[in-house]
Amino acid sequence: FTNLAGSTVVAPGVPWPTSLGGVSVLVNGIAAPIYFVSPGQVAFEMPWQVLGDSQVSVVIVLNGARSAAQTVKLAADGPDLFSMNQQGTGQGAIQIANTMLLAAPPGAVAGFLSRPARRGVDYLTIYCTGLGDVSPRPESGAPAPASPLAQTVAAPTVTVGGVTAPAPIFAGLSPGFVGLYQINVLVPANAPVGDAVPVVVTVGGLKSNTVTIAVQ
Repeated sequence: FTNLAGSTVVAPGVPWPTSLGGVSVLVNGIAAPIYFVSPGQVAFEMPWQVLGDSQVSVVIVLNGARSAAQTVKLAADGPDLFSMNQQGTGQGAIQIANTMLLAAPPGAVAGFLSRPARRGVDYLTIYCTGLGDVSPRPESGAPAPASPLAQTVAAPTVTVGGVTAPAPIFAGLSPGFVGLYQINVLVPANAPVGDAVPVVVTVGGLKSNTVTIAVQ
């Protein structure tokens, strides 16, 4: 895709605007909240109003000029775990809960403090997207509330090294952010140890990509 925007612009804060750098995005005619625009890419949030639809029509509008409509298929769930390489592989963007520490080998990621997570002791904060509907549901483009928390309607399952973790103590939208989910879950006491233990999330019968953490 080209000529989607005249320049690169990032939303100045929350809530995300429905027009940014002269660009708007219409999803089934609904103006979507936009995070980022550039000549080759537009990042936006699917409006909550289309939840339940199997497909939508997407149109980019640049300074009044409309693109051809594109049909986009939708699913209720589609878990996707964030990773430190931003490619969905390797070390996960997973912290030891209530700390600023990555659950990774010490010194493994430049610029971040880290240590292995302890089995049966530490809770993880797993950052992800695609966990589906939440309650209460924030307005499209608005930051998730801190009270009450926006919790997922469908409960996710987490495996660490192939071992199913106890039920998460929280799964939902990360307070203060738009469209960012987090899962807080205890590291299973019988999880395998190592510097690259795989983590997978399942919700609605769909499995996420695999990322890794360090476990001791």
